[in-house]
Amino acid sequence: MTPTGAAGTVMEALAWIPRLVLLHLAWVLLVLLGAVIGGIAPATATLIALLHGDEELAATDGPRALAAAVLRRYRDELVPANRAAGPFVVIALAAGLNVVLGVAGALPGWFFPLGFGAALVLVVIGSLAAVHALALHALRPSAPEPMIWRGALAGILLLPLATASWTVTLVATLLISTVIQPVALACGGGILVAVTTFVLVRPWQSRLDAATTGER
Repeated sequence: MTPTGAAGTVMEALAWIPRLVLLHLAWVLLVLLGAVIGGIAPATATLIALLHGDEELAATDGPRALAAAVLRRYRDELVPANRAAGPFVVIALAAGLNVVLGVAGALPGWFFPLGFGAALVLVVIGSLAAVHALALHALRPSAPEPMIWRGALAGILLLPLATASWTVTLVATLLISTVIQPVALACGGGILVAVTTFVLVRPWQSRLDAATTGER
């Protein structure tokens, strides 16, 4: 008998744990293949395509064929995904480094409080714009980069519920990871990919479909 109600929800969530671990391991490997900074965007875009049901990836038969297809997709995404989200990733990482150095007391006094506050804002905006850009890239891979960039920045406000849900989930994951460190080590990247796919890509799909229907 299949559990229903709260028990069914818990069982369904637990069933996702092995998938998140595998996604995380794949994400870490692909990020490292891109020398970290150059690998974040294509790794995330590749695994979003996998979760979103890309036809080529879904048609594979067996783990080896799937791994080969994922690597091919990653190579194909190296340039386009970095063009779409790379600028935001660099901004978020650079601002994040300033935040870390500021917390560690390694920056001069004049950096506080305005510089530190500006760095925090850039971390948030850069991170949110990057995942919105990847969501748009997954749905409209042929769209020119300036259009993706504008849509990513606008998406933070156009999809407030989705943006807030993504933020709350990732912040909660970070907070839990400070207490239970294996959470981040075992499935942090998988959580990032899954949340971006289900919380951002789907709302963008609905919005773009509605816009396309309205133009007809």
